[in-house]
Amino acid sequence: MPKAEFGTPKWMSNKIKASGLQKLRWYCQMCQKQCRDENGFKCHRMSEGHQRAMQLFIQRPGHFMDEFSREFEEEFMKLMKTRYCRTRVLANSVYNNVVCDRHHIHMNSTIWVTLSEFVQYLGATEKCKIEYTPKGWYVEYIDHEELARKKELERKRKIEKSQEDARMEQIQALVEEARQRGGFQKPEYTPLQREDGQTVTLSISKPRESADKKANALQLLHEKLKQERQSKSRGLPEKRKLSEMEALVAEAECQKKKMAVFEGSPSLKERSSSATAHNDSKEQRNNDAHASSGLRPPAHKHASADWWIRPSLIVKVVHKTLGDGKYYKKKGVVKTVDGRYSAVLEMLEGGAILKLDQEYLETVIPAIGGRIAVVLGEWRGHEGRLEALNIDSYSVRVTLDTGPLFKLDKYRGNSGVTVEGLPYEHVCKLDVRK
Repeated sequence: MPKAEFGTPKWMSNKIKASGLQKLRWYCQMCQKQCRDENGFKCHRMSEGHQRAMQLFIQRPGHFMDEFSREFEEEFMKLMKTRYCRTRVLANSVYNNVVCDRHHIHMNSTIWVTLSEFVQYLGATEKCKIEYTPKGWYVEYIDHEELARKKELERKRKIEKSQEDARMEQIQALVEEARQRGGFQKPEYTPLQREDGQTVTLSISKPRESADKKANALQLLHEKLKQERQSKSRGLPEKRKLSEMEALVAEAECQKKKMAVFEGSPSLKERSSSATAHNDSKEQRNNDAHASSGLRPPAHKHASADWWIRPSLIVKVVHKTLGDGKYYKKKGVVKTVDGRYSAVLEMLEGGAILKLDQEYLETVIPAIGGRIAVVLGEWRGHEGRLEALNIDSYSVRVTLDTGPLFKLDKYRGNSGVTVEGLPYEHVCKLDVRK
């Protein structure tokens, strides 16, 4: 019987029937096909495709059963973690929400025969708290991440407390040791003792000036007399008396002059090294006539865009849960780009094909001399090689040799221009394998 044409009432009827849930006993898990009645399910079981799928199942029954069981458990626990995280709920209610999805994994395809057996498995593995009541099994999700955080905080608190106790014990030991040596004595306050009629005399002595201060005062006096003699010999009016602030400034300048005399001029080795560095930098500036200082690329219409993936890039996967984490921090090559934010990757290890959003991808910095492409910013669309890394500013220096800049007459045939200060996320490694 031919299929109903698009838009006809029969086509609409088939779509409505297909969108609803059918009986679970007429669903084939191996073929992932839902039949509408007993006759359709019987015809499907006699089909060639179903027979091939059952031959595969017979060869590795344990593998398929374990895979279906793992997927069913993940769906059930995901619902418990998100919708019923902090509530005690009937297991049958959670199961009804699981089977609402038309493409869910059926329990008759798993290693658990009944829902009660599955709930007891969750309790035995400490994934949920279970309790049997006349209404049925109740389950409550156990947040192991929260328990681990509390345990870590308790451990840090104990460490800090032990460190504080050890510090106090060390201080007490030092005090006891000083007391035994006689070097530590508590202050004793006694009343003033004087004989009858004796007068109490208090004297405040003027602080003695240090030798350095006297020497500085003599030096300032000598400088002042010298200036007076010079002004008299030249017929100039006598300079006014220095204020205290001016005297301090003059003293500091004199000290600087003394230090300069003692330190002397730079050594020959330092002068030669500085001259060599100056010549090298000058030669480098001459060689890089088209360096990045003042150089601006042609205006790019996507210079401020946030999408950056393109074919032939080597990127790093940062999806922690994809494939149970086996692709985390692994590298792959971008084969095609779907839209602007989705890429199809071929993993370098294993050759697996993945389709990921750029949110789960990260740029890769090659070794010095490796080929790179600028994927963000005003230099987007240019390619070149990596020259150096600046770890302090998280930037790179690159030499660009292809891109929109080299289509201009001024730079056509140029061997390359050097650009500094590009952030790490603006450049990405290119796949140069043949």
